[in-house]
Amino acid sequence: VVDRDAAAVVAAITACAKERDFEGAEAALTAAAPEVRLAPAVRGALLEACLRCGECARAEALWRETKGADLAAGTSMIRWHMAAGRADDALAVVQDLSAGGQQASAAIFKDLLQMKVAQNDRRGMWRIVEEMQRAGVRQSGAFCAVLVKSLTSRSVPEDIRRVARLIEGIECQPDEVLVAAMVDAFMRISKLDVLAELMRGFRARGASMALASPTYGSLIKAYGQAGDVVCVQELWQEMEENGIRPTSITVGCVVEALVSNGEVQAAYQLVQKQLESAERRGVVKAAVFSTLLKGFASASDIDGVVAVHSAMREQGALFSTATFNTIIDVCAKACEMDRVAALLQDMVASGTEPDMLTFSAIVKGYCAQGDVERALSTLQEMRAEGKLAPDDAMYSSIMDAYAKQQRVEDALQLFGEMKQAGIAPSNCTLSVLVKAMGYAGMLDQAFQIVENHDKRRSNAHVYTCLLQGCVQSGDLDRAFALHDRLANEACPLDDKFYSVLARGCLQLRAPLQAADVVRIAYRLPVGQSRACPGHTAGVEPRALEEVVTALRAGTAEEQSAQEALLADLQRLRGVNVGDSPSTGSSPDAAAAASCGAVAAVAAGDIERRRVPSSPAPLPYRHLPHPPESILWPVRDTA
Repeated sequence: VVDRDAAAVVAAITACAKERDFEGAEAALTAAAPEVRLAPAVRGALLEACLRCGECARAEALWRETKGADLAAGTSMIRWHMAAGRADDALAVVQDLSAGGQQASAAIFKDLLQMKVAQNDRRGMWRIVEEMQRAGVRQSGAFCAVLVKSLTSRSVPEDIRRVARLIEGIECQPDEVLVAAMVDAFMRISKLDVLAELMRGFRARGASMALASPTYGSLIKAYGQAGDVVCVQELWQEMEENGIRPTSITVGCVVEALVSNGEVQAAYQLVQKQLESAERRGVVKAAVFSTLLKGFASASDIDGVVAVHSAMREQGALFSTATFNTIIDVCAKACEMDRVAALLQDMVASGTEPDMLTFSAIVKGYCAQGDVERALSTLQEMRAEGKLAPDDAMYSSIMDAYAKQQRVEDALQLFGEMKQAGIAPSNCTLSVLVKAMGYAGMLDQAFQIVENHDKRRSNAHVYTCLLQGCVQSGDLDRAFALHDRLANEACPLDDKFYSVLARGCLQLRAPLQAADVVRIAYRLPVGQSRACPGHTAGVEPRALEEVVTALRAGTAEEQSAQEALLADLQRLRGVNVGDSPSTGSSPDAAAAASCGAVAAVAAGDIERRRVPSSPAPLPYRHLPHPPESILWPVRDTA
């Protein structure tokens, strides 16, 4: 009878609460028998009515009277506090429930955790975790997913470790929500090693993860970025064994992961298997072929590129201009320009228009093969069509090819055509031209071309080539005059410039002037008046060793200059020549070379003389091609 009467009173109170009629709810309670008023369901209904009608003080009083023993009332209080954004008050109610022998649900703890995450309250998050553990509530995958999503790049290592331990300790099977959250979070904070360790732990305890194809794709992408090819292949095999059909995104992820880690052939074989299946053929999109092309291109594997191109044609894949450019570029680098004509026909047949990169790759390819005439013909065809105008890089490639064939006049004619077309030469173009003219002995013309160029745009590389021309012509005075002018104009000269100048002094039998170059480069005291750069450029370690070796093997004056130079380098700049690594050779080889040079000088094999006032023939003049180190000093960027 009491239960029946209590149910009627609860219904009456609930109806009044819906109408926001708190007085009616109290009247329904007053009309009930005393034993009915004490029923938990009735008190819970009255507390809910207080909350709905805004009687907060009365609701708090009713909750205190329950002493945490009423789970339904406590749940109502928690939801009320959470709706008002009072997470700490809600947590206090949870603690009251625990003290009263009741246990809040896992969903409430998850919602409280989400509030703390949204508030960026790190301490509050861990208080909720600790309270949940004290209450004996099992942590679900959804709870851990909320926790792992809270990790950011600013998270302290201890928080990352605690989250990882909580994930390790969950008793339930890891679901897709948790795994997806783990992949996203640990990739975001660059902690893929933690992700890999957790996934290994899941597998070690035999956890069966029913993951969808997109989640596998995310995992494969993460392992690919971590460089773990074995796990990438294991995940793909697991997908196959579980009968999960990959999507185009998943296939793209696994191909990208394999290619980025150098496993291009494995990626190609995987794609081939998909193409052999009529059901899976559709998941291989153009982006997958593009990734394979780039992988083979990076490996300079022309056969692989051709195989992918053939597969694309068989599958009727859409070709973009970028795809054709990748194939043509590989052919150009492999000196397989005979294939280009067929590729251009394919471009026309597919309705794909070649762009600047297409023609640039073709020109560079012909130049690399030494077929300058066909490169020039391609450039002239572009100009005749009028759709695309050749750029500076194309002209530079052809001029460089002319220079290698010692056709300087042709290079100058092409340079004039470029200027007539309104194309401003770049520093690269100037460097190519100056290098060729210096080798041909056209030093005055080289200076004139550089002087006519915008000085604000000329860089140290151009002037280094001009300096090398002075050395090739045996005109050391002009080389120093060039340096002094550039230093006075505050041109940012680098260590390569000073290395070329120092080596030029050695080549022209002027080691004392080479020592002066080193002093100028390091802004050390110089005996004669020379312009110094506004910064300490230094010289390359190998060049510095060559200068010191030549001085050590010279006259008494040169040996004295070497000792003073070493002392000043160490005292004023902290440079120890003996500790400087030799670029491009082992220490033993460098030592052997230095000993050989000293022995040659000591034996009188190298004639000691002053720099001639007029240009003298140099040893490499008879050679059909000068040494590369003389023509084009390339900076060692390793």
